Amino acid sequence: MASARLVRHPVLDVPSDPAMVEFTFDGKVLSARRDEMISSALFAHGIHVFGRHRRDGAPQGIFCANGQCAQCLVVADDRAVKACITPVRPGMQVRSLTGNPELVADDAPLHVLTRVEEVRTDVLVVGGGPAGLTAAAELAAHGLAVTLCDDKQSLGGKLSLQTHNFFGSVADCYAGHRGTEIGTLLEQQVRAQPGVDIWTDSPVVGVFQDGEVGVVKQGRFTVV
Repeated sequence: MASARLVRHPVLDVPSDPAMVEFTFDGKVLSARRDEMISSALFAHGIHVFGRHRRDGAPQGIFCANGQCAQCLVVADDRAVKACITPVRPGMQVRSLTGNPELVADDAPLHVLTRVEEVRTDVLVVGGGPAGLTAAAELAAHGLAVTLCDDKQSLGGKLSLQTHNFFGSVADCYAGHRGTEIGTLLEQQVRAQPGVDIWTDSPVVGVFQDGEVGVVKQGRFTVV
């Protein structure tokens, strides 16, 4: 196990004997905890620079750690992905994103979707942070059909990064709980509400003039 890997945390649980997988970064074989984010696996091996900016060669790496920016972009199995929200898969080939790498050859055949899934809903909520989770629960409580999309594998948004105890109103914002716990409580509240369809790992990629919205629902393009 890499010496830079955390084995203890004052708040979060750290698996004592996690299942490990192998992947490569720029051709070098590395190990990662199963389902660990690429960025965490790289940091565990002391790798903090994931690529270089195409304009001036400045180092790129972790910045927001929550999938909001593009500082941690890498190429994983020939797809440009955000390292902080993309889990390592066994045998994954990851390489640094430097300049404008060729992801698809100019002469590669076009992939045309012959069938696109279409989903109808009363309300589409984009983002499963505290605002999105609360909105979805409130709308569903009023009898509306709600589809909630989030680009990450788990819900909670920025709460997933906040391990401190919150202050304020116990009744209104779960004061006294840590942010990570509040995210879990809000998710449980939404999942207990009938009428909410939750799509994780499903980024919204386009909003069109006819009112339709394009979502990559767990790897498959879907129109809402």
